[in-house]
Amino acid sequence: MESGNEPAVPGDEATVTGTDAAPPSDGADGAPPSDGAAATAASEGPPGVGTDMPSRRTSILRASVIVGVLVVVFGIILPKVVDYSEVRDALAALTFIQFVQISIFGFIAWVACGVLFCVVIPGLSLVRGTEAYLILSGMGPSLPFGPWNMGVTWVVLRGWGVSLEGATTGMALYGTISTLGRFALPLFALILIGIAGGGDGTHSGARLLGVISGVIFIVATTVLVLVVRSDRTADWVGRTIDRWVGLLLGRLRRPEHPDINAGIHRFRDELGEVVRRRGLAGLIANIGAQIPWWITFVVALRLCGVPADVLTPLDVLAVFALTSVITIIPIAPGGAGVPELLYIAGLTSIAPGYEAQITAGVFLFRLYVWFLPIPIAWILLKIVRRGRPMLPTTSELRSYAAAGS
Repeated sequence: MESGNEPAVPGDEATVTGTDAAPPSDGADGAPPSDGAAATAASEGPPGVGTDMPSRRTSILRASVIVGVLVVVFGIILPKVVDYSEVRDALAALTFIQFVQISIFGFIAWVACGVLFCVVIPGLSLVRGTEAYLILSGMGPSLPFGPWNMGVTWVVLRGWGVSLEGATTGMALYGTISTLGRFALPLFALILIGIAGGGDGTHSGARLLGVISGVIFIVATTVLVLVVRSDRTADWVGRTIDRWVGLLLGRLRRPEHPDINAGIHRFRDELGEVVRRRGLAGLIANIGAQIPWWITFVVALRLCGVPADVLTPLDVLAVFALTSVITIIPIAPGGAGVPELLYIAGLTSIAPGYEAQITAGVFLFRLYVWFLPIPIAWILLKIVRRGRPMLPTTSELRSYAAAGS
């Protein structure tokens, strides 16, 4: 989620159907519902989003920021380092068969990302898991409403018959695992580079970030496991973080002081059992879903004329992993422009002289990660909403949150 807003792919971050034919059991959790999760959903709405629509001013401002970032990146920065006519020629040289090939790889990557939804919401079919991923991905950049892509996906899940507890805890766990998985990706890259004997300094930046990200991933995962398994550990972690946050806010002379300890205990009460049952499987599914995207990225670069002896698959993985961690910080709303800039800068630093081909390959790759999910998400919403407004209303969110099943 660029971080909570984005899906699992680096640089990105996710309704009532009324007469939807799905049986109520689809997506039902095998365990008894969590009263805490249900109560929170009923009072606060979907995970990651309140039940009050943002103001028109906020929406316009966010949309303007997205457009501004795109103009700066593609209209000012990239033209200074890349000849767009050469990029166009590289893309125009692609044949129909090559487009079919890259589309197959992109489709496989979409399905692989849908697996995580099937893990965090047991009983959800792979088809619906893939649809949920595409809706989440497409709504992120096309809705200038903060994390409302999470809320829209939550409503879609409820419309498919997923229980209140299943949809709420599933979306919350999806966001947690997605962030942890992005920290794990550089560690995965570091291991592969080490196995391949990449000790010549070529991947020094990737190795450094891999070590840092690996430490963060191990510490965060260990703390998460200990918190959900031990009430005493939850108390200690809550008090420690609360104390450090208090000191930081005091130095910044900020009067507010969020109750971190209560938040950690609320997380443990609502998601502890879910994390214990599905956390490891979800993390494996999330990391595994990045492999098809890595392969798709390599294929896109090859089709656009970047040879393997100039830019190896491990080179691509290193840059892919670096971008995955950097874009956890929501630099631009909706994942607009910044991932492309990071990919192009990283890859061209390894393979100078292939700027146009690399840029074309990045554009082709991002076509499947960022652009195509937008129209597909709206088409899917048109289908699953069946005559209702494609975007849920505030009252609809509240009604689904209040319904206990």
